[in-house]
Amino acid sequence: MKKIRNLFIAAALLAAFAVPAGAAEIAHFTAATPTEPDTLDITSTKDPGGSYVVLQNIYEQLWRMDENNKPQKSVADWTIAPDWHTITFTLKPGIKFQSGDELTADDVIFSFERIAARSPMYRRDTKLVDKVESLDRYTVRFTFNTPYFGFFNSAIVNLVSKAYFDRKGDAYAVAHPNGIGPYKFVDYKPAQYIDLAASENYYGKQPEVRSARMVFVKDEQTRVATLRAGEVDLIMDTPYPAIPDLKKDGFRIVGAESWPVCTVQFQLNNPDSPWHDRRVRLAIAHAIDGDAIVTGLLQGIPKRYPGLAKGEFGYDPELKNYSYDPALAKRLLDEAGYPNGFKMPLYYWAGTFYGIRETAEAVALYLKNVGIAATAEGLDPTKVMAMLRRSATDTHQVYAGVMAVPLTNTGMDATESVGLLYLSSGPVSNYKNPELDAVIDKMLGTFDNEKRAALVRQIMRMVHDDVANIPIWDSVSEYAMNAKFDFTPIQHRNAVLLLADVALAK
Repeated sequence: MKKIRNLFIAAALLAAFAVPAGAAEIAHFTAATPTEPDTLDITSTKDPGGSYVVLQNIYEQLWRMDENNKPQKSVADWTIAPDWHTITFTLKPGIKFQSGDELTADDVIFSFERIAARSPMYRRDTKLVDKVESLDRYTVRFTFNTPYFGFFNSAIVNLVSKAYFDRKGDAYAVAHPNGIGPYKFVDYKPAQYIDLAASENYYGKQPEVRSARMVFVKDEQTRVATLRAGEVDLIMDTPYPAIPDLKKDGFRIVGAESWPVCTVQFQLNNPDSPWHDRRVRLAIAHAIDGDAIVTGLLQGIPKRYPGLAKGEFGYDPELKNYSYDPALAKRLLDEAGYPNGFKMPLYYWAGTFYGIRETAEAVALYLKNVGIAATAEGLDPTKVMAMLRRSATDTHQVYAGVMAVPLTNTGMDATESVGLLYLSSGPVSNYKNPELDAVIDKMLGTFDNEKRAALVRQIMRMVHDDVANIPIWDSVSEYAMNAKFDFTPIQHRNAVLLLADVALAK
């Protein structure tokens, strides 16, 4: 009898881990990514764009985004008040974390409060929330202090278990992540890899990939070499020049329009910097040939928008990129009192997005042509974020750089990304303009979609006219993989690798 009982237990375990009938199983999958999480606790990350690449396999939010970046119901239903001042979520009973703890309203509140306290990038969004309250074990209500139209695209409510943190303690829970996503944490070696395995507690369809290793490879040429050598099955952020040969050799290439906008960004809160003068910023804009950078350096793959991307809310087809005109740039510098140019720093966002270093080096050459001496210097993303947060309030910091700016294809509602980047109180805003603040506040409180879109266009024109920053190109993130695999990335959002969306090619 004991033997028979053990057979029944074994059969039950096999059923629990089984991939649905008709789906092919991928025993193990290896991917190379240029990014490594700054923390395994998704509620505490200071670099969401980099951390989510890995962590969104472990954690999920109260809702899911489809491949077109539209919110889909997953673990909860919701009801939105007509005035957009409240959203009430009703959780589905029986949703479990990888630890086995059930998802309840208390976990939603705990998760939101951790994000509000620990994640600097999302503090502005959490300030739009008056309160989050539990109505019963499975019902939680968000109440906003203003109509929050961009909640589903902008608010971050990645779910963590209060019971798990209470039971294990903060240090252990941070080092051993636990979410409701399709993959559970197995092992992590800093600067090397993270190992994941399909979670038997996942509420949704079991993924084809049963176990995975994501290796951290910052150098783009090394990523390509590991793919060619068969050491990995897929690489992210494929360098554009390598794509033609990879295609010719039979590798599958899949692209996604995703953040960032590669942008020349300035610290505008320091009145003593030369670029505090609009004429200097305009001179820099006219000194750079963005079209040549895209076609000559980047294989013509990135898009070029002067503001929001085509298809985004508030996109303005009338807005044009700054023209390449070095003669005009020199005249503007002369008018501003810099006939012989000046020296300026040119930091760039290093090791995460292909093309930013190359663009920074090209920008330095274009600026040299009009008399501005700039040397490109790479910074780690966490240092970049720290510098941006500091320069948002420090009127003495001297800063200019070629940066990954969260404006287009962020996944956020355009009304939110505009506010994040240009509102004076924004966490990384280096731009202070009371007139613009008033228009942004009006936009955030406008119900009518057409009027709100018109205000977005007005904001982008004001920013463009004042040369608050200089967009150069909009990223297309390229995934290269062994042809036996297929992967469909989400468009118009952070470039991530959701392992549950990897399948055997048909």
